[in-house]
Amino acid sequence: MFIRVCLFFSALFLAGCATFPEKLQVADPSQLVTYQDAASKAEQVKGKSIRWGGAIAKIENKEESTILEMVYYPLTSYGRPISADESMGRYRIHINGFMDPMVYQVGRLMTFTGELQGVENGLVGEHKYVFPSVVGTNYYLWKKLQRIDISRVDIWPHDYWFNYYPRPYRSRLIIRSSNNSSSNGQHSGSVSRPSTSRPSGASTLPKPVRGSKEIR
Repeated sequence: MFIRVCLFFSALFLAGCATFPEKLQVADPSQLVTYQDAASKAEQVKGKSIRWGGAIAKIENKEESTILEMVYYPLTSYGRPISADESMGRYRIHINGFMDPMVYQVGRLMTFTGELQGVENGLVGEHKYVFPSVVGTNYYLWKKLQRIDISRVDIWPHDYWFNYYPRPYRSRLIIRSSNNSSSNGQHSGSVSRPSTSRPSGASTLPKPVRGSKEIR
């Protein structure tokens, strides 16, 4: 009976872990536009809904709105972006109201829902870039993953003169933060490939992402 109860609560816990935050949930996820489609055929999917994530590359405050330039990363089953050394590209998302740059800092991970507005031209440094453009409806700022140092003492059986005696040993588990400079989207070299004939970004289909496993 005890085992059944444990399995029941374990299943509930896993189901909860795989659920998007309430503000990011949508009625029909199958109707969402992927970043690949937005980058390669923006005019055909213009006006449709998106749910994208990524790392903040730039934040710009306007008089009544905020523009976030995001490095795109795919999402986990519960909506957190999977940061990696490479990305499919960048996009811009327009949010009504003021967003404090000290809170929404470069490198922080966010997930958005919104409506695709097409594309807009811009620069990444001095490099011309074509950004998929989104008007955001909801967003979620993910907490930073902190380094946790866990030490524990366990009991291990020790064979001593044909009898078992407890022998303590010490083990250490370190969970390292994934929000570092190599994976938070602050670099632009791996985002787009320079072209001498036309701007990069949404004008070409980006290369696949090599995602990395993320700890919630």
